[in-house]
Amino acid sequence: GPGKCPVKRDQPHKLDSSTSSHTVAAVSSTSVSSAQMSDLHRSVLLQCYVELKSSVNVEDHVLDYLYSNFVISKSLRDRIRSDCTTAESKAGMLLDELPSCGASAFREFVDALIASKTSVHQKLAKKLMDMAKNST
Repeated sequence: GPGKCPVKRDQPHKLDSSTSSHTVAAVSSTSVSSAQMSDLHRSVLLQCYVELKSSVNVEDHVLDYLYSNFVISKSLRDRIRSDCTTAESKAGMLLDELPSCGASAFREFVDALIASKTSVHQKLAKKLMDMAKNST
């Protein structure tokens, strides 16, 4: 009857909006966790952004460490590897995404730097920790 028509017309629209919003959510949620990084940690990363971007080699333990500790998703890890050609652009992309990767992302990033055992990474990890301590 005529009562069924609007429902049918409505249906594809509903499906449409849910699939499009789902896609947006999938793109924006790069992390496994929903909590946000603290403002303090966010500002420390920003203050060190240039230095971190030029000094961190994310392929030296960092990406895999963050992935294995559920800080970054597999899709983000793969995207960094496929979209970025230089070490600096990889580090930049990771730094851009980290603040939305959960409340523990900063600490895990510092741990990842320490785990890589590179002296440059060790120095950066210490600097980040000192800055985070001193700002409180």
